[in-house]
This record gives sequence, structure tokens and C-alpha cells, in this order.
Amino acid sequence: MLQIKLKFILLIIYFILLGQITKAQGVGETRLLSQKLTLEDVLSLANKNSLDAFKAKREYSVSYWEYRAFKSSLLPQVDLNLQPLTYNRSVIQRYDSEQNIDVYRSQQNLNSYANISATQNIRGTGTSLFINSTFNRLENYNPIAYQDYYVSPFSIGLLQPIMAFNPFKWQHKTAPLEYKKAEQGFLYDLQTINIKTVGLFFDWALANKKLEISEENMTSADKLYKIGKKRYEIGTIERDDLLNLELDVFNAKTNFTQNKQTLNEAESELKLFLREEFPSNAVPELPELISHLHIDAKKAIELANTNNPDILNLKLRKIEALRDLDKAIKDNRFDLSLKASYGINQQADTFNAAFGDFLDQQMIAIEFSIPILDWGERKGNIKTAKMNKEVVDIELQQEEETFKQNITLKVNDFNLQKELVLGALRTSEISRESYLITENRFLSGQIDLLNLSSSRNAWQLATESYIQSLQNYWSLYYEVQQLTLYNFMNDNPLKQDFDTILND
Repeated sequence: MLQIKLKFILLIIYFILLGQITKAQGVGETRLLSQKLTLEDVLSLANKNSLDAFKAKREYSVSYWEYRAFKSSLLPQVDLNLQPLTYNRSVIQRYDSEQNIDVYRSQQNLNSYANISATQNIRGTGTSLFINSTFNRLENYNPIAYQDYYVSPFSIGLLQPIMAFNPFKWQHKTAPLEYKKAEQGFLYDLQTINIKTVGLFFDWALANKKLEISEENMTSADKLYKIGKKRYEIGTIERDDLLNLELDVFNAKTNFTQNKQTLNEAESELKLFLREEFPSNAVPELPELISHLHIDAKKAIELANTNNPDILNLKLRKIEALRDLDKAIKDNRFDLSLKASYGINQQADTFNAAFGDFLDQQMIAIEFSIPILDWGERKGNIKTAKMNKEVVDIELQQEEETFKQNITLKVNDFNLQKELVLGALRTSEISRESYLITENRFLSGQIDLLNLSSSRNAWQLATESYIQSLQNYWSLYYEVQQLTLYNFMNDNPLKQDFDTILND
């Protein structure tokens, strides 16, 4: 009997050492063949190569050129209009003054026309200034051949709305905010990409860890089954225990295949997101906690008020509501405007004569319109605009309060998540150690298979829970970073080289 127990103990020691050697060799080969990929590596690839990043860059470029167009509209605009040759031959209806009747006459002429003009809008007053120069040559062939020239070397004028809505003033307020919102919106979109990347990375990491555990379980199940057969031969276990050990082998192999399929799917989804910029032999390296980082909620709210594009959008909507009210009031009351111009011109039958003895061309007009009877239409339009503004003010106040509450909750969740991660990590370490002890106790015959399976399941669930809590930690961090556009790890605002983006 003593000899059987000695053989059994030696057999257990042999299988344990064999399993450890095999496991060490497998891990060594994996380290040699695999390339570790950190979360930071994947984030960098996503911000560089993903279609989401490409889309964000193009959306920023659109806003940039819209702002450039606005700034250009504040500068003098010069236009040249040319009609070098316009030949016309037709029969037209004309009035014959001698006979006091309309008659049809044939005509044939050649016309040449040129005009160059410059316009300038003055933002503060809404004034439009213009200056232009015109040349026109008309040559008739039928019924009488003659030439006629018209020249206006310059004509300068203005249009001044006095009581009208001034769109230039409001554009000057909204356009810079729109462009700043586009810059902040681009940084915001990059954080959206980071949050999505964190999810894909941890899906890949969890699938990889499950495959690693299932591979260990498959090796362990096979080892335990071999030991079980030896123990069954010497009569230390029953046949049902041996069958359960054999069933564990098949279950472990099935689980390994399923986890391998899940890993392939996770890798494929990550490769698709990164547009194939992904090493074929890569394995994930889990990130660590930022142990010293604690975010102050009050500071986060202040940063969000300065940096977040949603807050900027609230400010923009307030200005737009005031603009719409101003437009409704001024469009629905009396209107007064001034038009004036001065220039010189001349008409003659020769080119030289057309450029001599210029005549003055002057014009001034005051336009005034006032509603007398509109049955309350204009008053209704103004009342509607005022009520819309009040509704917008209430909505903006609600959105601002909700936004602040959301930031506070996100910051508090992040600060608490650190403790959850540390607890999950310790639980995973304890359950791992407990499983190894339980496995050794099972090999020595002190506990049954049910306890071993329970301990293995507890270890697997604790490991998965740790990875999930770590994912929540980094997702919450990038959500806070998105709301504030501030890098709390480096303690500086998020920045971007926008010139490089435009040149891509």
C-alpha cells in the first residue's frame, strides 16, 4: 500500500513539473513570436488611420474654408464682366412715330461690353460702397450703318440702410464662434474616436485573455484526465469522476475553439477600424491605472465652459436668437434707406470723342416705407420672434445645467472607478492563487472535482471582471477628457496642428 502511495505521489510531481515546463515553453515561444501592442499604440493608429479620423479632418476643413470665405467677404471685391462680341440679327417690333403704329423692322448689330467694379461692405453700419468703370461699343448694320460708344470712366456710390437689419454685424459675431466651434469640434471628435478605440481594444484584450485561460484550462484538463486514469487504475477514484474529467477535456477544447473564434472576430473588427494598420502577430498589453490622478469636478466644469464645443454652441445659439429677434423687429417696421452715386460719362460716335468732355452723372435717393394697415401681421411676427427667444433661453439654461451635472457625474464615476479596478485586480490575484492551491489539493485527493471546477470558474470570472473594470476606467477617462478637452495625465489642454490637417 505504501508503495502505491509513493508511486502516486511521484506521478503527481511528474505531471506538475511537466505542466510547468510545457507552460513556460509555450509562454516563451509566444513572447518570441508576438509583438505587444499597448492601448496608446492603438489610439495613435486610430487617430492617424481610421475613417472616423479622416471624416473629422474633412469636416474641419469645410468649416475652415467657410470661415475663410467670411473673412474674404469683409475685404473689397473686384469683378470684371466682359462681353467681347454679341452679334444680333433679328426682326423686332418697333413703334413708328410718324404713322403712330407698331411695325416689324429687321435689325443687325454687333455689341462689345466691359465693366470692372469694386465693392466694399462696411460691417458696423451695413453700408455697401461701390465703384465701377464701363465701356460699351455698339455697331449697327441695318437699316442704317453707324457706330456708337458709351464710356463711364468711373462711378462711385453707396447704399446705406438706416433702419434696416444689418446682417454684416451679426455675421461678425457668429462667424468667429462657428470657426472656434469647428476647431473644438475636431478635438471633440478625436476623443470620440479614442472612446471607440478603447472599447475595441478591450474587446480584443478580453478575447485574448479568454483564449489564454481556455488554453491553460485545456492543458490542465488534459493533465488532470491523465492523472485521473492512473488514479482510476489504482482504485483511488470512481469511474464517474474519471468520466467527468474526460468531459472536462472535451469542454475545454470546445471552449478554446469558441474563444479563438471570438478573438478572430475582435481582431478583424479592430483591423477594419484601423484600416489594416495592425501587426499580424500583435498581442494586447493591458494599460495600468494612473495612480496619482484625481480629477477635481469644479476644475472640470471650468475647463468645459472654456473648451467644450457644446458650451460654445450654447453661446452661439444665444446670439442667433438675438439676431433673429433683431431681424424680425427691423423687417416688420418702417424702413429708411439712402442711395447715392456720382460719376462721369460720355456718348459719341467715335472712340476718341467718347473720351472727351465728360458729363457729370449724379444720383441721390431717399427711400422710406411704413406699414399703414396689415391687420396685425407685423406685430404678430415680432411677438413670435420674442417668444421664440424666450423659449430658446429656457432651453439653453436647462441644457447648461444638464451639461454641468453630466460632467460632475462623469468625474465622480472616474475617481471612484480607480478603487473598483484595484479591488478587481486583487480579487483576480486571490482567485488565481486560490485556484492553484485548489488544483494541488485536488491532485493530492483532498477535494473533489466540483470544488476544482468552482474555483476555476471563480478565477475566470474575476479575471474578466478586472479587464472590464479597467475598460470602464479608461472609457470614463476619455469621456471626461472629451467633455473638457483637457489632458489630465499631462496637465495641459488638448492641442492640434490644424495647418497640418489642412495640408493632408
